[in-house]
Amino acid sequence: MEWGNRRWSNQDSVLLIGLGLLVIGLGWGLKKPSTNFNNKTEIIRVTPTLGQVSEVEVWAEISGEVIRPGVYKFKGSARYNDLLVSAGGLGPRADREWVELNVNRALRLTDGVKIIIPRVGQKLEPMGQVAGVETTENISLNQANQAKLEELVGIGPAMARRIIDYRTKNGGFKSTEEVKLVEGIGEALYNKIKDQLVL
Repeated sequence: MEWGNRRWSNQDSVLLIGLGLLVIGLGWGLKKPSTNFNNKTEIIRVTPTLGQVSEVEVWAEISGEVIRPGVYKFKGSARYNDLLVSAGGLGPRADREWVELNVNRALRLTDGVKIIIPRVGQKLEPMGQVAGVETTENISLNQANQAKLEELVGIGPAMARRIIDYRTKNGGFKSTEEVKLVEGIGEALYNKIKDQLVL
């Protein structure tokens, strides 16, 4: 076969076929997806969905005969037992019998609560209730929720909220009379509710 003035040879045919295969191979290589991922890890970020709410923080104080007395912060689902554990447990002089009678370790902590662990032989003012348990006779200034505080004569939703705000800001009430420092609670109102109040 002739090409212009040049005769086409078998060698030229082989060369042409080789070039064709080379072009096809390059085209295939460009289309073929790479399988070399260089061992990179894909990072997947999860966006929180609407409606997810973080737990409320609860601040609680424990003092007296524990290893590490102080103020501790928990999530809203914390229990009295969590407070005791955070404080390192009962000290060697702690009145364990008093603890068994006055502290319900399974109950949830309420914000602003304070508990004092006495030593053996130490006399504390009666709590009037097991720590964390509110009764109809006595209402704890340091533990009662808003609904419970509203059971007091003359205490409405706004006043109950101010009591809770005060104890949170000041680390709890040190005496029942301290409630008179809450805006709107004077001597007259205090005298009506004082017999129901405990710390």
